[in-house]
Amino acid sequence: MTYFFQIGIGVMIVICQTAVFQQVGLFSSCYDLLIVQIIYLGLYCLLLEGIIIIALFGVAMDSLTGGPYGLYLIAYFWIFAGIRWALTYLRLSNTLMLPIVFAFAVVLENLVQLAGLISFGPSASTVSTAYFGNIIRQLIWAVLTGPLALVFLRRAYRHLVKWVRGLLVAAKKDQWPII
Repeated sequence: MTYFFQIGIGVMIVICQTAVFQQVGLFSSCYDLLIVQIIYLGLYCLLLEGIIIIALFGVAMDSLTGGPYGLYLIAYFWIFAGIRWALTYLRLSNTLMLPIVFAFAVVLENLVQLAGLISFGPSASTVSTAYFGNIIRQLIWAVLTGPLALVFLRRAYRHLVKWVRGLLVAAKKDQWPII
């Protein structure tokens, strides 16, 4: 059930991010929303579960963006690994730590993308101050909306688990609830 939930949420995020948000000016400089799911996987899910979901969506995003292949996959794995490593020393699910976690994730993803951009040997004009201004806007978006989106994702998963358990108990008693 966890895989279906994660894949469903991820597909909705990818569709919104690639089709809808690019058309709305307010969200054009928003951070990669799959970061919320990567952080959720790092904080609350099993290691194998997280690796499988990250591999699926890393390959999907690399296929959709048209950039150097593997950038999103590498960035997602590094974010996931950084969160799993930091969990051994810090309580990252703390409300005060979540904005720092999101800032770390956005900076790490942008550093991986910048390394991919530089690896193609662009001129100095390609990597301009506009790129760094976009990173600042992404950081602001991530710090303000990331923790809220993570809480929403966690509550949605809890609600789904509760609903499915209710269905299973009702099926066992042969009393299907009216949906």
